[in-house]
Amino acid sequence: MIEREYDISGAIVFWSLKPTPYQAIRDVFCEMGFEDCVPNPRTDQSALENSIRAVYGTKDKTIVSRKKPKQNGVELVNIQRSEHRNDYVTNFGARVVQGYVKADYGHANEYSLTEQFLQFKARLTTSAVGQALVAVLERMDGMTGLKPGVYYIPEHHLKRWKELAERVEACQEGNKITTCRVAMDEGTARKIRDTLTAEVKEKAAKLLDDVSKGTLNDTQLQVRAKQAQELLDRVNLYSCILNEGLEGLKNVAQLANGAAAAAVMQDFAAAVCA
Repeated sequence: MIEREYDISGAIVFWSLKPTPYQAIRDVFCEMGFEDCVPNPRTDQSALENSIRAVYGTKDKTIVSRKKPKQNGVELVNIQRSEHRNDYVTNFGARVVQGYVKADYGHANEYSLTEQFLQFKARLTTSAVGQALVAVLERMDGMTGLKPGVYYIPEHHLKRWKELAERVEACQEGNKITTCRVAMDEGTARKIRDTLTAEVKEKAAKLLDDVSKGTLNDTQLQVRAKQAQELLDRVNLYSCILNEGLEGLKNVAQLANGAAAAAVMQDFAAAVCA
């Protein structure tokens, strides 16, 4: 059996989150330079539907969107169940008008609904916060496809990641972001290598397909060339992290990089000769 030693290089990351104030997350991300990773606030429709559930419950009830729900809102429908068929009776309708919940086609407690609406509107879902953290990990050269809910952060970004994690935890009681530094054993290395391989092959294939069509304009070609170089840089980075040559992956990434660069040069030459 061949044995191999790995140095500690980075950490495994996972988290448990609670709905978190949007403005608090935005402030933290912007102060740390991750403005482009800030998720969008909860939509009016999502906040409206959740406010109705909070006030009126969910037992024998369902919420049905109207046509053009952003404008016309939704309806709370009571379900009267029987052995042979169910009857559906509209309880009330509601929509958002200038930040307040207005009821129609029935009667509803607009004050309670608006109070709940504003609370939901001001908070991000756990999914939105998690997606924002994944976006930051990707910016930090992290590996996000190991398995659901488990990620890898390289050593050179670890200090900054820990700072962000501590600040996100402080945004909401119950937020817990766990960062485990462990020696990279063969199993971890293999999982990272397999995930990287799938990622590189997928991205390289898409880049090659894009540039081979000949339909991209100059700006689009420049974007693809940048993406191809970033892909090659990523393979080189993980080659160092894993202390492996990864020559096959480098060749795949280099092929995409070369094709994108050649397409940019051809487009430039065509523009000069035109």
